Amino acid sequence: MTKYVIVNSRIIDILAVLMLMSTILLVGTSRLKVSIWAYAIRSFLLMLISGSIAYFSGIYHIFIDTGISLVLKVIIIPGFLFYIVNKTKVKTEVRSIISYPLSLLISGGLVLIAYYATQSIKFETVFIQHCLPVSLAMILIGFFVMVIRRRSITQILGLLAMEDGIFLAALSTCYGMPLLVELGIFFDIFLSVIIMGISVYNIKTFRVKHLPK
Repeated sequence: MTKYVIVNSRIIDILAVLMLMSTILLVGTSRLKVSIWAYAIRSFLLMLISGSIAYFSGIYHIFIDTGISLVLKVIIIPGFLFYIVNKTKVKTEVRSIISYPLSLLISGGLVLIAYYATQSIKFETVFIQHCLPVSLAMILIGFFVMVIRRRSITQILGLLAMEDGIFLAALSTCYGMPLLVELGIFFDIFLSVIIMGISVYNIKTFRVKHLPK
């Protein structure tokens, strides 16, 4: 490996670890706006990784994914979630099924499981040391959040964490999926967030109008 490759790999490793930290923040906070900001920051870091891999590998269609990630995952989806939170006036997560300290402890265990499960996996195209275990850890933590959280918005953020983990795994192991497949995934995720966000808003509006005060 050349010095140039090693430097780029380490930069992407650092970005991947920062993505993992922002995902763990989703488990450790009860404030919905903080969780949405964590998602936006993680999406921005994923965009930086995607652009770096596109530049390093010479697979320039990944730049298209990077641009879509910037518009959709960093701007549109967080903006829509902030709009729903402001409209419903729900600022914090209700009491979690599992306490926050225990949730953080379990998340740490999921990270260890992800590193242990991937330590023996080797790919010729993988030049990034931490991206694969980080991506698996994000998928596990995202699923964990969907199970233990009661607010629909937090469950949406858990789903988005899983999607980010899958996208990062595809980037780090085989330099992304075919462009049409990735565009389809982006479209499905966007529609899912819109539908779930509208459902959250309608449920909240119904409760305000019809339940006794």
